[in-house]
Amino acid sequence: MNWWPFSDRARREREELRARVSLDREGNEQIERISRVVHRVHWMRNLLSIIWTAGPVTLLGLYGGFFLAYGKPPPTQTLVYFFFFTVLSGLIAFLAKVVYDMTRGHVKEQAQQDVSEAIDKLADLILAVRDLIVESFEEEARQREAALQLLRRIELTPDGVAFAAQELTGDSELARILGRIETYRRAGLYSRVRDFNRQYRERIENALTELQEVSPEAASVLRERFSGEAPQLEKGVPRDEFFIERVLAAIEEDNLLLMTLQDVEEMLILAFELINGREIPMLIFSYSGQWKLAKALDELENSRSQYRIAQASGSNRMRALAGFLVETDEATHEQLPNGLSAQELISRIEELLDRLAGEVQQLARQARHRQLDSLSVLRTKADVLAKSLNLYKAARQGYQQLGKAHATLLEASDDWNHLAERFGDAASQLQLGPGRRGLRILEKVVSLSDEQKVEVCQHLVNYLQGAQLEKRGRRFFTRRDGRSRPLTLEGARELAVEVALALEPHIQLSRPAIQRGLNATNATYLGGLEPDMSAAEKAALGSAMAREVQQDMRHAAERLAVALVRHYRVDLTEEARNFLIDAYGARPQMLDLLSNYEATSANTPVSFLSLRPPIVAAPRREWYKALIKARQELG
Repeated sequence: MNWWPFSDRARREREELRARVSLDREGNEQIERISRVVHRVHWMRNLLSIIWTAGPVTLLGLYGGFFLAYGKPPPTQTLVYFFFFTVLSGLIAFLAKVVYDMTRGHVKEQAQQDVSEAIDKLADLILAVRDLIVESFEEEARQREAALQLLRRIELTPDGVAFAAQELTGDSELARILGRIETYRRAGLYSRVRDFNRQYRERIENALTELQEVSPEAASVLRERFSGEAPQLEKGVPRDEFFIERVLAAIEEDNLLLMTLQDVEEMLILAFELINGREIPMLIFSYSGQWKLAKALDELENSRSQYRIAQASGSNRMRALAGFLVETDEATHEQLPNGLSAQELISRIEELLDRLAGEVQQLARQARHRQLDSLSVLRTKADVLAKSLNLYKAARQGYQQLGKAHATLLEASDDWNHLAERFGDAASQLQLGPGRRGLRILEKVVSLSDEQKVEVCQHLVNYLQGAQLEKRGRRFFTRRDGRSRPLTLEGARELAVEVALALEPHIQLSRPAIQRGLNATNATYLGGLEPDMSAAEKAALGSAMAREVQQDMRHAAERLAVALVRHYRVDLTEEARNFLIDAYGARPQMLDLLSNYEATSANTPVSFLSLRPPIVAAPRREWYKALIKARQELG
């Protein structure tokens, strides 16, 4: 037993050694920083400058000036005084420069390093999250998702397109046909593309119809490839709509399961493109004139924003539940594919929860009769059921709130319509010329200044360092020896929350107008990111891609026109129609539909629920009973 004192002493010696090593490292870093600063201010050049100024320059200047003024040479004491005055002044200025570079200069240098590190790690994290998305699927679904990621790449070769098509369809002959179509597309020979489509139309349609059942998104992308269409750099990539609302809902309700991994990827891409100089244009509107009308418009805008958030919250929570069931292997991607309608999704989830509750009851029964070797399976299933019930109840509450938001919106709309009729058409028409009264379209750009970029990057770097998220090898932030924290599903969602917190003070993500504006734009294409790129290469790629994206305002202008005509009863005059077409590229046929809508429904109350929300039944008693029995057996 006498080995304990030696063990304690050895442990203390190791701790003291680590402390000394840490102090030595800090001291060496401080010495290196001082040496870098002194080297940066060029001490030899500064010293020679001081000697030259204090010596020949001061002596000649003082001697010549004194002689011209008094007609005699200056006293020796005066020459010595000015010599030492110049030397001391130069040395004080030199030391002040050294101190400044060690403090403020070091801060500036550190800020540049933080920006570079943030860009480097954000790029790797985007790739890591994409890998997590693919990894979260089962084998066949994983194969389809990986192939879909390939088809979205702009620089994919014809062989790569053919390989992705074979992964999706399993038809090697059809994949070879698509490879030829891609080759002709790259050569600009679209007539040959149409020839192939006519020749193999039936075979292509059969394959796409079969793929549509398991992955509507992959079928849509593959259809575009067969038609000779490919992703374009200047158009960017469509954003996953309402991703900001889902992330903010997760923050507000302290429930990370409310967001999906696709939301995490979208949030990381948004931060990456803003840090690299992306300027995202938006269209908003304002009103100046009668204060009652302005107040009614503000209330209508707020009510409509709340309605849209409520409209999305129910389906968002239900889709988050679907993603959770797939991640926990309680459902397959084929059972809950992307693109399902809300009502169909709810029906399938209820069936899955029935099955899960039945399995939990069966395991609880086996545990009661001592037929289970371990309670871990029961505990895991019960945890999944409990979290699924919480998400299901949150989705049901979201759909219930939608009715209240709809009633508030209709009331605000009635107030606006009443006041608009009271003050006449001139007060509610879209104003385009000079003047200050009426509704006006405003252009706004969402971007980060240089100071804001530094603050966002420092926020993210501090978080990443605290979370020990560092790239180790090819697996992105993981190590086989377990000494580094891996990027888990939960960690990825926490990262998205941290990105939102970093961006919120600068671009106000929580404002509905900002969310709608970002949803109306495409994201920067980042398919060219590769794991082995250096930080400088990633920054250059991000900056180049941000510049390449066209500032397409067509979608934003059309959305704004729909809102003004259908929800605010603003007259879309011929002048306003031509302005939206000429200035923002709005489609004339789209505006014609709005004009027809205005003409046929001028005296009809506007219904904001063109599609009624799906019915979500109350959680079933069998689900709660299964959970109660499981907890009783688990103690």
